[in-house]
Amino acid sequence: MNRFTTLRQPRSEATKSGAGFHWLWATIAGLLVPVMLVLFGVVAELIDDGGIRTGTIRLGSYLGVPLPQEFVSQDSFTQLTQLVLVALAITVCFCLAIWLNRRTSDRLTRGVVRSLHQRMFQQSLRRAEIEGAAAQRIRAAQLIGKDLPELGMGLSLWYRVIPRSIFMLVGCIVLALMVNIWLALLAVISGAAIWKLYGRLRNPEWLELSRFEIPEIRERLINLIGDAPMMARLQAGQQADQAYEGELESLDRRLVGDDARRGRLWPVLMIAGSVAIAVLVMGLGANILSEDVRDGGLDHYGLSLPASLVLGLALTGAAFSAGRLNQLARQLRRSSRACEGIYLYLQHHDDGAPSEQRVGLAGLRESVDMQNISLKDSSGKSILNNLSLSLRPKSLVAFLGSDELSTRSLVELMMGFGRPSNGVLQIDGINLRDIHPKALAKQVMWIAPDGPLWEGTITDNLMSGLDQSVDKRDMVNVLEGLGLYERITRLSDGLDTIVGPIAESRVGRPGQNAGGNLGTPDGLSISARYTLGLARALLHRPAIVLVNEPPAPTEHLNEDPCLKAMRQLADLGSLVVVLPNRLQTMRHCDRVVLLNGANLVGEGKHAELLNSSDLYRHLNYLLFNPYRHRASN
Repeated sequence: MNRFTTLRQPRSEATKSGAGFHWLWATIAGLLVPVMLVLFGVVAELIDDGGIRTGTIRLGSYLGVPLPQEFVSQDSFTQLTQLVLVALAITVCFCLAIWLNRRTSDRLTRGVVRSLHQRMFQQSLRRAEIEGAAAQRIRAAQLIGKDLPELGMGLSLWYRVIPRSIFMLVGCIVLALMVNIWLALLAVISGAAIWKLYGRLRNPEWLELSRFEIPEIRERLINLIGDAPMMARLQAGQQADQAYEGELESLDRRLVGDDARRGRLWPVLMIAGSVAIAVLVMGLGANILSEDVRDGGLDHYGLSLPASLVLGLALTGAAFSAGRLNQLARQLRRSSRACEGIYLYLQHHDDGAPSEQRVGLAGLRESVDMQNISLKDSSGKSILNNLSLSLRPKSLVAFLGSDELSTRSLVELMMGFGRPSNGVLQIDGINLRDIHPKALAKQVMWIAPDGPLWEGTITDNLMSGLDQSVDKRDMVNVLEGLGLYERITRLSDGLDTIVGPIAESRVGRPGQNAGGNLGTPDGLSISARYTLGLARALLHRPAIVLVNEPPAPTEHLNEDPCLKAMRQLADLGSLVVVLPNRLQTMRHCDRVVLLNGANLVGEGKHAELLNSSDLYRHLNYLLFNPYRHRASN
């Protein structure tokens, strides 16, 4: 496929308002360059001859510049002054056109990228119904963090190069041909040949292979140095010496080949360039030194120094434009992969639309049953693989696994996010896809490490959706039981303090302390926001409570009020599922579900799994060992 068609999709986005002005300024900027070059030639002719006395200036074989008689009749200094002023005016117009072209290019790029951001958000909501919300977060990290900036760079460069550099390239080549066809063709052919030679000598495949192989060889040398003393103790020192010498010889051969290629690259190019320049100089000299001759009644003009200046500047402008187009081609090679990934993600899937919801959900009486559940992401990678599980009310269950995406997706299935490729999830025998989403939202509550909280007062966040029969005293009692009421009353507005979602408050991100006590503008710490989420659950008492626990606070707590709240919810009849980050929570769970990647590999109490599962012991060390951070340093 033609590389210059790779950004056709984003360029066709409906947000490209002002595209007509973009083309206008790009055309003006591209065509003004050959005009300025011709004007420079006229100025050079004036200076070379001491004035202009003819109505037409000859700047090569086919380039004649007509001048008005009023201009010709003026003295030389006045002619020079007028030409310089015209050149300055054209330069100002050129710079203005370049600036406006850049502005419109950036505006068009921002519009397209903004539109893609919005479409990705809407698509993530649709895909969450199929793949789960956790998979969308991982995909968004790639698309928004890498692919969209790469696409934006390619799109911005496209708008700045196309069509300006094309008009400039064509104009400069036409101008050079009008000055002297044969010298222009010779220069173009020589430049293309030198560029082709550079590509062959540089050999990108060889360089790519070297970038891969040389670090690998050095890594093997490092490993051999580390293993050699141990092998010597095993009476195998000679084998280590031979292996090291073999790897060293391989590294030396690779370095010799690289040095030889790089060493001859520029000398060969300089020789080829010198030969091309020598041929051009000889041809240019032959034209300049030749007398005007007549052949069959037609005049053939040798090149003057002003015409040679125009020819050289035109070829330089053409080379610059070709370089810009080559830069665009290299950027498009990178941007095309990003573009493909973005639009592949944005593709609509008919089976991704939410199904027709039909029934309500009164609560959880019997169980949540998962039968042979398999879930895959958009790339086909397994998130859950043939998982069967039964969860009953009045229980506190922890999901722990080697892959956070799998455990998070398993929790999200109970919120209605994720469409298994096979298997079924039922609540009290009702297929989850047949449950009305409002009924599901009323019976299933998600508690994140930061609440989450929405824009409004603390009271609004706790009481929203509750029956009017629940009064403010119940809310105060719950907050007091969690040890949070006193902290809230110390805020300037107390329970009427305005809070809201804060992206920086997400727990578990780099740069955040383990206790989650990072302060927020509304005065609530992360731990306080998490506790408010549990208070909301205690007031609502949903049938299923899904908790993503923040890390343990730095100070030791003899009794964790948050764990006590989860236990209370379970005792009141809820199914409480937690993604644990605290060892104390694991110890108090009725059941721990253990996943290895996408597979269910174990169930049982904390002590039972410690005795029976190496994976569980390993995860406990990684997640809950208080000295793990110190050991890694």
